[in-house]
Amino acid sequence: MTSYEIPDDPPEGFTLVDFARGRPEPNFNMHVGNMYVKRGEKGTRDEFVLAIRVQQNMCNPAGGLHGGMMMTVADLVGTMGGGYLAGLRKFLPTVSMTFDFVAPARVGDWVEGRAELIRQTRSLLFTNIYLTVGDQKILRASSIAKISSGDGTGYTKAEAGVPSTPASQPPSP
Repeated sequence: MTSYEIPDDPPEGFTLVDFARGRPEPNFNMHVGNMYVKRGEKGTRDEFVLAIRVQQNMCNPAGGLHGGMMMTVADLVGTMGGGYLAGLRKFLPTVSMTFDFVAPARVGDWVEGRAELIRQTRSLLFTNIYLTVGDQKILRASSIAKISSGDGTGYTKAEAGVPSTPASQPPSP
């Protein structure tokens, strides 16, 4: 821990999310900071809560939680939380999101995110997301996620823009 970091000190019931899950290669979620999850009784306000302790490196030059960090947390709440509420255990790629920034969060604030399941179709999941500090809403978002068929990878390598031939070899004519 560096001199400008403060302890996360999550409230009781929260556990650290392991975004690495034993994978040898890093992924984006491993770089944004510690996130914590709490799963409460089904149907309660705390059925699924994703949270962070705001650190200095998460803030903009004005000292508030950076909007990009707020959007990252909201995106994860929409897909992880929405999927949990819908009973889906697979990766749900985000199709669309809108954001309304309501109030700032500051270093040391405990930010909690909750999803509200709006609608589920065969292939889409619609959620509203709220980030709060205590009882104050700091962000409202609306999300649409893709419910993939099969194993839940969400998209093929070609759809993700991953070339089928190595970059060092030109494609055959």
